[in-house]
Amino acid sequence: MHQHHGDPTIPDFWGILSPGTLLITLVLAVLYFAVIGPWKDRIGGAGQSVQISQKISFVCGLLIYYLATGPVQAFAPLLFSAHMTEMALIYLAMPPLLLFGTPAWLIRPLWNGKKRERVLHFFTQPLITLILFNGFFSLYHLPVVFDTVMSYGWLMSLSHWVLTVSAFLMWWPVICPLPEKDHLSHLQKMAYIFGDGVLLTPACAIIAFSDVLLYSTYQGGSQVFSFLQPLDDQSLGGVAMKIIQELAYGGVLGYTFFQWVKKQRREDADELAARKKEKDTDVSSVSFNH
Repeated sequence: MHQHHGDPTIPDFWGILSPGTLLITLVLAVLYFAVIGPWKDRIGGAGQSVQISQKISFVCGLLIYYLATGPVQAFAPLLFSAHMTEMALIYLAMPPLLLFGTPAWLIRPLWNGKKRERVLHFFTQPLITLILFNGFFSLYHLPVVFDTVMSYGWLMSLSHWVLTVSAFLMWWPVICPLPEKDHLSHLQKMAYIFGDGVLLTPACAIIAFSDVLLYSTYQGGSQVFSFLQPLDDQSLGGVAMKIIQELAYGGVLGYTFFQWVKKQRREDADELAARKKEKDTDVSSVSFNH
């Protein structure tokens, strides 16, 4: 994560490109395709295939990771709106894509062992995940907490990791890669996403509609764009977070709804086929008796 020491300067081309972050992203992509391809049999995925939609999803998740921690993060020490965009991409857009793209056999070993299973079971319960993520997120954006975190590099890294882990846990009940752990019905998942959106709104609204500068970290810094005053930048941060949240939640909500409709149609078709079979059996037995 970025550190706010002294007056940060506007990033140059290489600062925006972030070669280090680009390299990490490419290494992760190569690793992913090696694990689901040539190394699959050794890891316990023999005979299992990974759908094309999963591969696309995972790659999109990695792209978002690069954009957030590379080009967007380059402006984060200067612009609060860039900092908020980075957070929204990492916590709200990236985890569902990576979770959806991860095959079940790759994540299942995490649950091996009674103790570990108990801990993971507790931390993936819907109410716990909602409270943890939204609680941490709201706490982080209290001005006194935010400015303290921004003053220390290690504290910033720690809070970033805590929020990232809690974001993955928050998405787990909805995009569960393990069929045997996927306990929520489609309707419950939709209610969960709706609840999540409601809990996240106050923090975004306070930031977007505040008429005073909330964070001393972003006061008196160099202005990147002449048209973007510090207070407008702060409001833009709240709006950017809300827009990305709506897009991410809306996308997952839409996907969940279509999966639900598909399931209902399949059940209806099965029921119809069963009735038809029953009817045909009755007809044939009647004609046989005659």
